[in-house]
Amino acid sequence: MKRAVIVGAGVVGLFCAVRLAKAGARVTLVEAESEDLSVYAPGASAAAAGMLAPLDHLPNANSQLAFQSLDLWRSLQLGAEWADGVRFDGGILVAGDEAEAQAIQAHARALGRRASALSPSQFRKRTGFDAKLDHALLVEDEGVADPMRVMSGLYMQARALGVTLAYSHDASEVAPKKVATFEGGVYEADHVVLAPGAWATDVLKAAAPALSHVSSAKGHLAPVRLPPEFAANLRAPGFYLARRREDCVLGATMEPGIRGRGVKSERVAELFAAVEAFLPSEIAPAGRAWAGIRPMSPDGWPMVGDGGAGVLIAAGHSRNGWLLAPLTAEIISAYVFGEPIAPEWEALSPRRFGAP
Repeated sequence: MKRAVIVGAGVVGLFCAVRLAKAGARVTLVEAESEDLSVYAPGASAAAAGMLAPLDHLPNANSQLAFQSLDLWRSLQLGAEWADGVRFDGGILVAGDEAEAQAIQAHARALGRRASALSPSQFRKRTGFDAKLDHALLVEDEGVADPMRVMSGLYMQARALGVTLAYSHDASEVAPKKVATFEGGVYEADHVVLAPGAWATDVLKAAAPALSHVSSAKGHLAPVRLPPEFAANLRAPGFYLARRREDCVLGATMEPGIRGRGVKSERVAELFAAVEAFLPSEIAPAGRAWAGIRPMSPDGWPMVGDGGAGVLIAAGHSRNGWLLAPLTAEIISAYVFGEPIAPEWEALSPRRFGAP
């Protein structure tokens, strides 16, 4: 039986733990923080919006991987403990002009997906807003996850599969086949996987030098009220809106290099100003805003594979941690069990950045 130790219990670490346990591995999940979930806690996963939006405004060579991961979300949802925490109501993507809208549609077709033009009146009917926006596209393959519900469900799923969950255990030593913690735990394994988000310590970076490529970026989100007709995500220049299981959110700012979690009122004001420009007087706050710290890679795509010293990493997911978590788990499982790495997965290898 394969043994794996995963350091980091965000959405990426939890998906990896569940995937490996399903495949028959004996898995231990080590997390420095407590298991209590809060948007105000250090972890990025709970503070995120949970957007599952693979089609972006700009074409990307890795877009097919993003859709592959969305398809995994759909297949894994059936019967999962977190099934009621995910919605697949599509998304509305607002382009800057007609040329951009046509380019987005062409990119979607090239990927075998659909992005259909919405007239201003169709936009109004679908969203419940009074504004009639031009250049809006309905993207069928899009969804949103409620972070609190899905992470609690993944936690239950992991425990049911026999994963050892070592919360409040901070790694003091990491080697290719062992993790020790300051709390006295020693966990031996065939493979060690590091999924620390933006909080890789010097200990983790020494064990996997590729983690030195990960930087931080702060993002603010705010709870808002949305019309009852609103279901599909709305993404426009400068903001997005999403209805989750328990609330609706407006996101998200981007401040590279910032690690402090304090909420800045001027950044929240920027978000509301951005949505006000498209939907005048239609979005109202519904509570206290918060901020999360994203783990950024140099090109915005995750690093999944050998971290440089025989330790596997799943890091640097940037703005797409939630979307790409299931695909990350598939790739990590292939490494652990010695299965072939699909050619398209090689694009996410940490080797693409060279030596850190």
